[in-house]
Amino acid sequence: MANPVLVVCPAGAWTKVATNVTTGYIHVLDNSPSAYYQTYRTTGGAAPTDLTEAVKFDGSMEIKSSVGIDVYVWANGDIGSVRVDT
Repeated sequence: MANPVLVVCPAGAWTKVATNVTTGYIHVLDNSPSAYYQTYRTTGGAAPTDLTEAVKFDGSMEIKSSVGIDVYVWANGDIGSVRVDT
């Protein structure tokens, strides 16, 4: 496993936090945002544009896929930050 990566997530926008991964974890580091949401795309796919398929998560979430995916996080209400372990 590579070293963890800290990613700042601007408020109200999708931020790609992991590229072409099949396993790993995302951990919330900053609780200022009112909520964090996640979604994913097959690697190379178009980034999400709205919250239609967003799934709320708190604390940590596991990345587990049989194919490479790009993972996106949305910080709602304020700037946030996450730690990505892949």
